[in-house]
This record gives sequence, structure tokens and C-alpha cells, in this order.
Amino acid sequence: MRVLSVNGSPRAKGNTHIMLQRVCGHLSKAGHEIDEVCLEEVGIAPCRACMVCAEVKDGQCHGHDDACNGLIERSRAADVILLGSPVYFGSVTGQIKAYMDQVGFVSRVTDQFLARKIGAAVVPARRAGQLLTFAELNMWFLINGMVVPGSTYWNVGHGLREGEIAGDQEAMVTLDELAKNILWLLQKLQ
Repeated sequence: MRVLSVNGSPRAKGNTHIMLQRVCGHLSKAGHEIDEVCLEEVGIAPCRACMVCAEVKDGQCHGHDDACNGLIERSRAADVILLGSPVYFGSVTGQIKAYMDQVGFVSRVTDQFLARKIGAAVVPARRAGQLLTFAELNMWFLINGMVVPGSTYWNVGHGLREGEIAGDQEAMVTLDELAKNILWLLQKLQ
């Protein structure tokens, strides 16, 4: 099965990447294909609310000349979507918000291709704001009809500088358990 790992951090190899890699490592080891994308590197602009996607209903975004349609196709092809965003002023980054708005809207106004996919979020932060950010990501999964697995705690961790998150052992154990639950769900849904 295919896993799309979406890094919403402007730091391509920062703490969000480390958290996503922790989960993807287990999924890859179990034989699942991993498709990684760092939104900062592909460049995605915010939704312009042009509504052409709702009129044309061809599963494409018509408001941009950016990476959006490629991300829509990668999301459509995935069985699991992992979203990672650091906390920026108590919320998700602009990069992940642009992905959520455009991919989510195109899905909702066309064939609801996100429904019944597995969705899981990971959120690093320096000090606070993880739970609001985690809730925002999970609300996106739920409004799109996705299946959200739990873990032994919320999938959050503490770290500011690149790599610090790896020292948060509780977060690493939580991510290991999240991966186990995703693998269990994949087996049940096959």
C-alpha cells in the first residue's frame, strides 16, 4: 500500500521530518511504499477560492500554476496520508494549510477521494501549541471522512533546533505505537 508523507515545515530536514521518518520507517519496513513530499520544496500557494474546481469537477485545481495538481494526484493514490506541521503561532504552517485547503476542497467538490483513507498527524513544537495544531490536522482528516488511528498519547513532541525532537523519548515511543496502529489498520482494511 502507498503512504504519502507530507512535511509542512519550511525546514525540510527538521524536527517534523524526523517525526514523519520515525513513522515511515516502520511502514516501509513492513513493505509499504513511501512517497515523501516537503511542501516548502515543491511550492504550494494558498487557495484563491476561484471555485472552478467545483464547476468543472475534473479533480483538478484551476486557480494555480504550482504543485497543487501533482499533490492532488499523489493524495488520491495514497492509502495513508501522514501530515506533519510544526507549531507556528499556535497553529499549522501556511504550507500545510495551503495543502489542506486545496486538496481537501477538490476532494469534497468532486469524488471525495480522501474518504476512508487512513490519516495521521505529527506535531513538533518548542514549548506549546501542539494540541491545537494536532486538533486542526485531525479535524481535516475527519471532515474528509478519513480514518484516524490513535496511539498511546498524542503524536506530539518537543524540540526547537533541528534534530532535538529525537531526544524526546516519549514522543518517539508514541510514534512507534502510531506506526503499529497504522499497520494494524492497513491489515484490517485490506
